[in-house]
Amino acid sequence: MKKFIKISLKTVFVLLILFMGIVLRLSLVRTVDINKQEKHLEALKEAYESNQYEVIDESDFTNFDLNDSSLKLDDIQILASHNSYKKVGPAIGRFFVGLGDSFSEAKALNYGYQTITDQLNLGIRSFEFDLRYRNGSFELTHVPLVDNSSQAVKFDLLLEEIKWFSDYQTHLPIIILVEVKDDWTMLDPALDPFDQDVFMLLDDLIKDKLSSSLFKPSDMVGSQQNLKDVIINDGWPSLQSLFNQVIFVLHPGSYTSSYYDIDQTLQSQSMFIGSNYQEILPSYASFFVQNDVDLEIISSLVDQHFMVRTRIDANLEFIQSRFDDAVSSGAQILTTDFSVGRYDLDREDVIYLEDNKMVIKKD
Repeated sequence: MKKFIKISLKTVFVLLILFMGIVLRLSLVRTVDINKQEKHLEALKEAYESNQYEVIDESDFTNFDLNDSSLKLDDIQILASHNSYKKVGPAIGRFFVGLGDSFSEAKALNYGYQTITDQLNLGIRSFEFDLRYRNGSFELTHVPLVDNSSQAVKFDLLLEEIKWFSDYQTHLPIIILVEVKDDWTMLDPALDPFDQDVFMLLDDLIKDKLSSSLFKPSDMVGSQQNLKDVIINDGWPSLQSLFNQVIFVLHPGSYTSSYYDIDQTLQSQSMFIGSNYQEILPSYASFFVQNDVDLEIISSLVDQHFMVRTRIDANLEFIQSRFDDAVSSGAQILTTDFSVGRYDLDREDVIYLEDNKMVIKKD
């Protein structure tokens, strides 16, 4: 009996040490990624300041005349990357996701992207970022601890990266969907909840880092106007007027009301407020997230000049009919897991829009 107890205690001790080692290994992913991000920014800064960077030609990524002054923002369709900051994390992390959720979900996490600058250089003009608030700073993480490998952990550094690209290149407007995350917080006790004060800090950070490159709701409406009505009646600004601008959109969710209530005239916010489809449209309606490709819903929104984001694939599964429906729906932001921005994807699996372009004019 004593021998059994002794063996059992040793087994428990070994398992505990093994578990702690795994947790430490996963925790170090964030530290390593921050170090890589900082070095990446240093290299970018040196390249820009010494003119040792490649000047891109925006016409390489489009199938329309960039000098066409009649085109407005909602007249084009953009191939966007999904969870654009994500890298392939350790397999052991996905194993724990499988235990806590499902192994099909864990399998769907096995993808990763190049840096945001690399994606921009490849013509990607729309991104999705998952934002968390950790120890007083904003970070991009998919699932804390178990799937936390990121090309851009520090959001402030990422904003600098985007700003440099915008300052040194001539580009179509960049649209960034920001999804505030508050799930899996038990995996990282340093994570803090969002409230209005945190959102105000976020607004200030975006404005400070992007400055004149930021296109805000207040750039479209005055304090006495209604954004929804302005879009329905007047539409969006011309594409030409939005060159070298960056547009942030808050993903609809539990924080929508809190963010809107900061200033219901939308004169203070740095981000447009995303919406889900509903019969009575909110006064701030501008961007809609309609991930399911519902042709009737998307078409009705597009006909009113709203911007619509939809998913042309999901769970790392590409279906041609869904892709075709998404394009024909008229949705302007077509989000995929199979963009050229992936570093782990075979060339034959990469998808493009018409004529192998990243941005096209709607039919």
